[in-house]
Amino acid sequence: MKKPLSPNFSFILGLCLISWSCNYSCADAFIGINWGRLSSQRLIPSMVVDLLLQNEINNVRIFQQVDNVLEAFYNSGINVTLGLSNNALVNYLNETEAKGWVEDKIIRYKNVLHFRYVTIGNNPFSRTFFNKTYDHAVDVLAIMQTQLNKHDMSSVKATIPHYTDVFNLTNTSRPSETDFREDIKESMVKYVTFLRKNDAPFFLSVFPIHFVNNNSLDFDFAFMDNRSSHKVNDGNATYTNAFELLYDSCHWALAKANASSVKIVIGAVGWPTDSYPGANVTNAERFYKSFLPFIASGKGTPMRPNQTINVFLNNLSDENRLFLELGSFQRHWGIYKFNGEPKYRIDFSGKGRDLYPSTAKGVIFMPNRWCVFNGNLDDPGKVEYMKILACNESDCSSLDLGGSCEKLTYVEKVSYAFNRYFQTKGQAAQTSDDKCHMGGLGKLVPNDPSNGICEFPVEILSAEHVIEGATFGASGSSRDRVHGRMSASAGLLALTVLWMIL
Repeated sequence: MKKPLSPNFSFILGLCLISWSCNYSCADAFIGINWGRLSSQRLIPSMVVDLLLQNEINNVRIFQQVDNVLEAFYNSGINVTLGLSNNALVNYLNETEAKGWVEDKIIRYKNVLHFRYVTIGNNPFSRTFFNKTYDHAVDVLAIMQTQLNKHDMSSVKATIPHYTDVFNLTNTSRPSETDFREDIKESMVKYVTFLRKNDAPFFLSVFPIHFVNNNSLDFDFAFMDNRSSHKVNDGNATYTNAFELLYDSCHWALAKANASSVKIVIGAVGWPTDSYPGANVTNAERFYKSFLPFIASGKGTPMRPNQTINVFLNNLSDENRLFLELGSFQRHWGIYKFNGEPKYRIDFSGKGRDLYPSTAKGVIFMPNRWCVFNGNLDDPGKVEYMKILACNESDCSSLDLGGSCEKLTYVEKVSYAFNRYFQTKGQAAQTSDDKCHMGGLGKLVPNDPSNGICEFPVEILSAEHVIEGATFGASGSSRDRVHGRMSASAGLLALTVLWMIL
């Protein structure tokens, strides 16, 4: 067995690469954003493009490749990154299918859109997100880049997004000790070798709130404002926050795979605002107020000082139909509410200004009416059953442990569930049935029943609905991401049958 390099020697070796690597990573930095669309109703694409332009966000990563989404970006000047879901990858092992995708999604729009990257799957080697790995992702990567090159689109780089669990990190790890997990090491070395040869970046998803919670670290270590008592010393480097530690850990893993020249793009970084310990508006604002100025400064990290870092913030708005296996917080990554209203102060330029970003223009709210529980507890089983059915058809994640509505009384929680169902259905949009009937337990009220930090939202009037089977969001396709809930038709059928029985 080869003797590992000492931290000091390795650190110096890494620094020796800086002047060379700066040639490829010290320019063209950006702060972009992910735009996932797994919501019952949402802003139409033209509104989102306008919102991005208002906030001077010139890079977007989207996960739905339907025509109306792509057409909204025509001649906008916004750089577009497209993503393929994990479950779709097997189709593109066929070169003909891959060629067709490139022609349909890239070539057809090349004169009116500027594409930056194509992401192959999403965290395909993650053990945190999935029960299996998608080992063919690297093969699809090579096929896609070949097709891009053949169509004179070599400037568009294909890559694979990875979560930090591809590394062998523990709560006591130092960056210099980091390597890829043994069970995927062969695939990861193959992947980063491909990136090096094709001048493509490593896409890394970093969520500091998860890192500190999962590793029982000082919570302040998740922020970049130097309030944490936890520090990690690694040779001549000292780490005072999770982001720099994880970023440099990735560089160490790349160096050990003979891929030191590969640039890292942060494909997703952010802070949820509900349904998780520490997930709230105050902490999200605190995170971004130190993180964005750090990115804009170009100061770099201990292993890569004076280098800019490109990032995609996660996520533009909340998505109430995201999958829930990891927790309800998955539906609350948004910097914006579903209606295009910012949740907190954030300066996308990184200048540290204390301001709210622009609000979406042209949003029309449904009428100010709410559906609540009428308080009839004669049949508790029926009440609970209707509450569950309502939540299966909508989003009750704010009622979960750590959520903003966790402390409601039981009656108030039933009201919350009924209202979420009522609003999700467009306040009785799909049939002549009253969507506030709820088996005879619901009633309409004109006054807002919101309670403290628990908001009973009113839906917005949307010009489009989720396109089943074609919807992509921040963690892949709807099939990848939405589990454990009834389909709309099944839920409506269940409610109808229940009403008839009861």
